[in-house]
Amino acid sequence: MPTRKPRTTIYLEPELMQALIQRAKAEKRTISNLCNVLIEQVMTEWESERTKIKN
Repeated sequence: MPTRKPRTTIYLEPELMQALIQRAKAEKRTISNLCNVLIEQVMTEWESERTKIKN
């Protein structure tokens, strides 16, 4: 089923792509899903740091 989520294109170093492929297979995820999870984690950490700095 098609999704209405926004899309983006990124260009990766071949080594990084291979690492993502390996991790996605190990975690039984798609590369897209793995990237989404990793970005969510980093953004949550970033927001947390921003909040600490503001307070």
